[in-house]
Amino acid sequence: MNILGINGDSAHKPTRGSHDSGACLLQDGKIIAAVNEERFSRIKQDEQYPFESIHYINTQIPSQSIDKAALTWLPPFKQKKMLDQLFQHLFQISSNHPILRTFYWKQQHSRWGRLLRVNRRELPTKLTHIPIAPVVEHHHCHAASAYYCSPFSQTDRVLAITLDGQGDFAAGSVWIGEQGNLNLIERFDALNSLGNLYAAFTAHLGFTPNRHEGKIVGLAAHGDPSHITEQLLSKSNLHDWHHLFDAELTLVTMRPLSAETKVIMDRICAGCSREDIAAGIQHFSEIAVTTLVEMLCNQHQTDLLALAGGVFANVKLNQRILELPCVKNIYIHPNMGDGGLSVGAALVAYAQQQKGVKPIFMNSCYLGPEVSNIEAEDELKKNNLPYSVPENIADQTAKLLAAGKVVARAAGRMEYGPRALGNRTLFASCSDSKINQWLNERLNRTEFMPFAPIIMEDYANAYFPKWSPEHLTARFMTVTYDASDLAKKKIPAAIHIDGTARPQVLREEDNPEVYAILKAYHQRTGIPALINTSFNMHEEPIVCSAYDAVRAFQLGNIDALIVGQYLTCRASAS
Repeated sequence: MNILGINGDSAHKPTRGSHDSGACLLQDGKIIAAVNEERFSRIKQDEQYPFESIHYINTQIPSQSIDKAALTWLPPFKQKKMLDQLFQHLFQISSNHPILRTFYWKQQHSRWGRLLRVNRRELPTKLTHIPIAPVVEHHHCHAASAYYCSPFSQTDRVLAITLDGQGDFAAGSVWIGEQGNLNLIERFDALNSLGNLYAAFTAHLGFTPNRHEGKIVGLAAHGDPSHITEQLLSKSNLHDWHHLFDAELTLVTMRPLSAETKVIMDRICAGCSREDIAAGIQHFSEIAVTTLVEMLCNQHQTDLLALAGGVFANVKLNQRILELPCVKNIYIHPNMGDGGLSVGAALVAYAQQQKGVKPIFMNSCYLGPEVSNIEAEDELKKNNLPYSVPENIADQTAKLLAAGKVVARAAGRMEYGPRALGNRTLFASCSDSKINQWLNERLNRTEFMPFAPIIMEDYANAYFPKWSPEHLTARFMTVTYDASDLAKKKIPAAIHIDGTARPQVLREEDNPEVYAILKAYHQRTGIPALINTSFNMHEEPIVCSAYDAVRAFQLGNIDALIVGQYLTCRASAS
């Protein structure tokens, strides 16, 4: 059974769709290939129809061998039902709030009809012979991507939680995964969107909402959260996520960039620095979600969590969840945002076809295009770059890194999801605590989080005492841990001001080539970890092809580049 999963809007007319469109190939329940359109178009979180992503899938399998296509989002008649429920809720809470009431009547008049009109899912003309599975609702896709890719067994009772900005007029959902089936428990409509509230604070601080929330997570460690947290708690009911916010916060989530919202935000944030504001929304989010998780774990008698949706891109939040006494283990889908919806849709279609399937742990994110040696050599020659084929490329790389050089790597299959995991990565020593400043300047980035470490699994517990081998989600850089004194001494460049780090814990069998670099570096320095940050220029997607890699190498003033089997160095790094 070969299933093509697609997250994208109409294939026949240009419309605005779900951000971060993409496609995947599911073969008998196992993900064979998955990629997002941004990597080909070079437009970050590209929302256009994923023609290039589908073309890549067709290089892995001919279209005539695809048995079924699975598409995301709901058809208009089902969306209308959900929209009616949302408006009923909006009417109830707007009665004593004039601005929100005006907003209600304006939106009621249009019924957000433009959204209902454009959300028609189709296949490209050349694929119209493929049968289409029932179209899958947004949060069902998120839940499926978390549960069916988790390391939990078929007999485990798993709580699947999804939280994001909104999709299909919902901001979250709760499911029970058991015996290979997902059963919906409840859904939270878009008026209760913690994701949209966080995005509103991101915008208020001058960053781009739905893109720069990670900067807020990093900035939060520098501030005092007390005032903002107190303000937000007074306007929220954390024990009822169907009526989570008061009228003012609801307006903020619905109209984050409006003049009315600015007045509300200015009042909430009065007298606070941007660091305090960031700390406040981060701390409130941690309290809100951990309160929800505790209620759900107790209610449904389970301690295993499968998580997806953009809210769970927040690695500090994920740490707080994992540390809860009621939680034994968590799994976060590596492409937790909308980029993971195509995988979720395909998994739902497969589970429906088979009438339930056991979770198959997605132990690899290397699901994208591979850089071929032919392509790599061609780009190096075009750009007149000297190159070699080292007999021991791992040792040569370790030598450069031990000398303080920055080495980019574009080899093997590209990672699926927002994290670089060694194949489209910049490596550097973790020993220089000032690297966050000078390397970001080279790459023209503005970051508040330190660079994350990649560490050999055998040493992970010594550097991060609360890490456990059962925490398989840490293989994908989805959670932070408190660092040990040893880590603070040996890898200070990877430790944030709050004493945490977001490691990628690597086993040799997961990526032998990158593990060999780590091992060689450890032999030279006694340190089993390296800086691992994504290989891309500022505000660009992670590199995909050899062309992208060579371009970023030259523009980023990087010391050395591994592309395919080749190594090229600047004269100063040789």
